[in-house]
Amino acid sequence: MLTIEEKALAAAREKNAAFVVKTISASGGCCDTDIREIVVELHQDFKGQEPLYSVMEYEGVKVFIERYLKVHEDILVYQRFKLPLIGGIFKVKGIEVKYI
Repeated sequence: MLTIEEKALAAAREKNAAFVVKTISASGGCCDTDIREIVVELHQDFKGQEPLYSVMEYEGVKVFIERYLKVHEDILVYQRFKLPLIGGIFKVKGIEVKYI
């Protein structure tokens, strides 16, 4: 079940945008493995391609989730904090990186 916290929901509705949950990767240092981190971005007019993203919806706000992520039963999108010039910083619970 997908849930979006009230602050995050208000931010998405204000901008008429959708949340995009995806991974970014960086070098792992001495082990030479990729370390992946989940990021949540707010995009207007996002056109997620069907094979790359699964789409969920909560009260009219779409959430695009990269297919290579491990999705648990309960998902929560929330606003961690808000910066004056940058805007909201969003996080997600219930989704983790699936290493292949």
